[in-house]
Amino acid sequence: MSTIELSENHRRSISITLQLVDKALCEWSDWCDGRVQSGVLFREEDTLSDSQKTELRNQIAAIRQLMLRLRDDLSLSVKTIFTARSVATHSSLLWEMLTELNSRQLQAFGWVPENLGRYLDPVGQQLTQQMNAITALLSETHS
Repeated sequence: MSTIELSENHRRSISITLQLVDKALCEWSDWCDGRVQSGVLFREEDTLSDSQKTELRNQIAAIRQLMLRLRDDLSLSVKTIFTARSVATHSSLLWEMLTELNSRQLQAFGWVPENLGRYLDPVGQQLTQQMNAITALLSETHS
């Protein structure tokens, strides 16, 4: 194959798209292996049949082969995700959302009962402080 010329903007755009696909493939691969997540307020449930899992694994493998070819042919770089930085970034975004978890902000959706405000405001403030602590912990430079 002849060398394909592309600008850094094109390379970056292609890379970002393929990284998002790759991330989804990792999650789907976990689901094929029966690894699902659950938390306090959400739960993933494995509803894939064995035949769907087999076919999905095959499709994932085929997509990854094409992505490998694109990576090699277009000299795309592999993005390294540093877990501490990723958690700090996510916790910072969640902190911003949590600052709006209070009766004043909920008024945008209609009247807020006073007892809900008395209950929710301190809990929202505590969640905000705890998320801020996670951001601070993982934003520190370690030597």
